[in-house]
Amino acid sequence: MKKIILVLGIILFCSAVFCQQEEGEYIDNSFSEQITLARNISFVQALRAIEVLSQLYDNRKILSTSSFNQPIGIPVNQLHWKDALKLIVGYHHLILEEQPGTYLIRDVEIVKDKDAEEKKLVITPNSQQVRISAIFFKADRTLSKEVGINWSTLLNDNILVDLTGADDMGDEIIAASIGEPLPPETFKAGNVTIALDALLKIVESYQRGAIVARPTITVISGKKGFVQVGQDFSIKTFDQAGNVIDKFYETGMILTVTPKILTENEKQAIHLVMEIEKSSAIPGALTTIINKSKSVTEVLLYDGEETVIGGLYDNDTKLERSGIPILKDLPWWFFGLRYIFGRTSKAISSNEMIIILKVGIVDSIEDRKLDTTTVEEQIKESRSKNTEADKLFEEKK
Repeated sequence: MKKIILVLGIILFCSAVFCQQEEGEYIDNSFSEQITLARNISFVQALRAIEVLSQLYDNRKILSTSSFNQPIGIPVNQLHWKDALKLIVGYHHLILEEQPGTYLIRDVEIVKDKDAEEKKLVITPNSQQVRISAIFFKADRTLSKEVGINWSTLLNDNILVDLTGADDMGDEIIAASIGEPLPPETFKAGNVTIALDALLKIVESYQRGAIVARPTITVISGKKGFVQVGQDFSIKTFDQAGNVIDKFYETGMILTVTPKILTENEKQAIHLVMEIEKSSAIPGALTTIINKSKSVTEVLLYDGEETVIGGLYDNDTKLERSGIPILKDLPWWFFGLRYIFGRTSKAISSNEMIIILKVGIVDSIEDRKLDTTTVEEQIKESRSKNTEADKLFEEKK
């Protein structure tokens, strides 16, 4: 009897050990798909970490078109990678779309009624139009402070500059403002008014800034206008049928405007809704990140008035090679001499994108037609209309 009990005990013990081993193997396999993230890790870094697992277990990349890149704000402790992705995206009120071969993350779009006013808008020959001229000016981040440029004082293509403590650039600014060369040993202090075009040319001559683009568009009042200075990039994805397709996204300097002419007591003003975006795509081995700066605003301007939008910053990184000529540019395999006779330095410059917009009301078609018609043609047309009216009057009699 004791032997039977001993045999049964050994069998039960072996069964328990075997079950624990199987359970341990299952836990280990499940644990390999789990991820742990600290709450202070950035959103982009979290996506890159999760993407490693999504490509390994689901064969999908992660593409983010959202402008959000703050810390995720919540700790993720041993959570399945897909649940962690949904948790982080949902916590920040973003949209996660599961597409063939890709997880797409984007901002929540404010659904509008596709502008009910725009639908009701009937375009006629007398519809008014607005001409919008833009200047995309890229300048050093410290330029405005060093030279004393107050962009908010822009009026009638003139701008106010405070030259207190300015360098040699101030001499040319004063000379441009007074229209003659600056006398030597002139004390530079106080404010001067200078034409905008002259100021931009002086800044460009000192290589402290450059005009990126000067687009001009004409938009019907109440309609939307679009300008893009940049390029589109595409990612490979799959449609519902499993075919490989290219999906394109816009990057660069993107300007979307919706002007509307307001009339009251024979006075006209322009209500301008602007959306300005500066973005760039950074492709990587695992994912593509879009760096984006965006500004949305509404302003009320009169005919011919300007407005300025700034604060869109970015950093440019340049690698510069210095050292002994020829020797510093030798290939790395040539006894390593390039490292002895030269060095590579990284220069990072911070720039600010300044957008200057000017609006103007365009004459109606009838007014433009009169401008191109001679006086004789106008008299003949008036007489013809009067003759037709007389005939109608006689027929009624």
